[in-house]
Amino acid sequence: MSPAPSPSATGPSPSEVADLTRAKLARSLDEADTAGPGGLMLVDAWPNGVAEYAWETRNGRLCHVSVTVDLVRARACATHPNDPPLKKAGSVSPLFTSFAHGWGRLFAADRAEVTAATCSGTPVEVTRIGTVAGGARTLYAVWFPDYTKGEILLTVRHGSTTTRASLKLGDAGDLACTPRASERA
Repeated sequence: MSPAPSPSATGPSPSEVADLTRAKLARSLDEADTAGPGGLMLVDAWPNGVAEYAWETRNGRLCHVSVTVDLVRARACATHPNDPPLKKAGSVSPLFTSFAHGWGRLFAADRAEVTAATCSGTPVEVTRIGTVAGGARTLYAVWFPDYTKGEILLTVRHGSTTTRASLKLGDAGDLACTPRASERA
């Protein structure tokens, strides 16, 4: 889980940002994009007044948004329900890229739990966001200070089995994650 950022002396606390932005976001959603039974899931909130949310619509489409108290900055929803389709247990799917606070990737683990992540052998903090698709898909996020290319390696547990999965980050950026051969085993 992601520890809460320290409150800024000049800005609101992350919990205040979350409270204010959740209300703004809920008022801005049209009927088609209204959150389903799982509600709006806070990805994270920062003292700079920005929060990131994800949710599943009533008809099963995944959405995410960056929002401030004054402005819904970037919102995207999948075109179709369960897009990308659910995969076999332990599979990982990239979902959205976020610029809410640095550069982030939202991804899903199907019928599994991500227990660790590494970038070039260094641990990466993974934030568990919540579940969608009737509990079959768990959403996660990772954050980097700037565009990061390459891939991170994830440790994924499904049932009593633990496996490794890679998450492609992208092809742009000065920062890079390059898995070591010993990590792939």
